[in-house]
Amino acid sequence: MSPPILLIVSVDTEEDNWQPCREGVTIENIRELPRLDVLFQQLGVRATYFATYQVAIREWAAATLRQLRTGGAEIGAHLHPWNTPPLDEPFLARNSMLKNLPPALQLAKLERLTATLRDVIGTQPLAFRAGRYGLGRETVPALIRSGYQVDSSVTPFVSWEAFDDGPTFVGAPLDMYRLGGGGDVRTPEPGGALMELPMSIGYSRLPFGVWGSVYRLLTARPLHSLHLLGIASRLGLITRILLSPETHSVADMLTLSRRLIEGGCRHLHLFFHSPSLRPGLSPFVTDAPGVERFYRTIASYVENLTRLASVTFATVSEAAAQLQAAGSADQVVAESVSASPT
Repeated sequence: MSPPILLIVSVDTEEDNWQPCREGVTIENIRELPRLDVLFQQLGVRATYFATYQVAIREWAAATLRQLRTGGAEIGAHLHPWNTPPLDEPFLARNSMLKNLPPALQLAKLERLTATLRDVIGTQPLAFRAGRYGLGRETVPALIRSGYQVDSSVTPFVSWEAFDDGPTFVGAPLDMYRLGGGGDVRTPEPGGALMELPMSIGYSRLPFGVWGSVYRLLTARPLHSLHLLGIASRLGLITRILLSPETHSVADMLTLSRRLIEGGCRHLHLFFHSPSLRPGLSPFVTDAPGVERFYRTIASYVENLTRLASVTFATVSEAAAQLQAAGSADQVVAESVSASPT
C-alpha cells in the first residue's frame, strides 16, 4: 500500500490591495479568516497562513492570527517589500520583487517582519513565502540568518521573469529539497540549512519534463499570434495546472493530484490568497456568488482527494519535518540494502 500523501494548504494572508501600494492600505479581507478556519476544521485541514507586515501591525488582525494559531494553524511570514519597512528603496515595479533589492535591505525587511510576527504570535515564525514569489539567491542566507527553517516560494514550471524581472522556477524540483544560499534557488544543496517546500504545479499529462518543454514551445513569443496553447488546451493535449482554487476547477486539481502522485510526489500543496475571500479584491473572485463557489471548490477538492488517496493533513513546517524524516528513513533502508551480502 502506498504511503499517505501529505496535503498542505497555505494562504497568502495579506492586504486587500491587489496591486502593490504604500498608501491607502486596507486589510478587511482578514475578517473572513474565521469563516475559512471553520471550513478547514470541518475538513481536517491544518492550514498555514503566511502573514504580511501590514496585517501583523493591526491589533485586531493580530488577534485573529493568534486565534487561528490557537486552533492549530501555523502562522508563517509573507514579505511584501513595497510596504514592509525599512522603505529605503524607490517605489518601482521592479522593486516589488524581493530578489531585486540589495542583500542588506532584503535582510533588514525580513528582520522587521520577523520581529513583528514574533511579538504578535509569541514565537519565532519558521515558514516563509516571498511576495509575488520573488525569492532570490541572496534571500536564502537572509532567511537562514533570521531563523527560518522552511521556504515555500517556489512555483515549479513557472517563470515570473516577464513580471518586473521576477525569478524563474522552470526546472525546480517538485518535491522538497534543501537550499544553503548563494546558488540558484532551483538547484538543491543537500547540506543546506533551509528546506524548500514548493507549491504543487504541473501538467495534465506525464512526464512533466516532456510536456513542460512542449508548453514552453507553445507559449514562445514568436508563436503567440497563432494561439497554439489555447488550441492544445481545448483539444485536451496539454494544460498547465496550479493546485489553486483561484485558477483551476476541482476536476483539474484532481487531475494534477493524480499525476503528481503517479510521479512519486509525497506532498500536495494547495495555495491561494486571502483577498479572494471577499468579492472584488482579487481577479479570481468578483462577486458574492463567486465567494460561495470558491468555498465549495476548496471543500469539494479536499473531500474528493480523500477518496482518491490516503491523505494526512499538515502545516508547512509539519510537512517539512515529516518529509525530512521519511527521506532519512528511506536513505537508511537504501544503505542497509546496499550493504547486505548477496
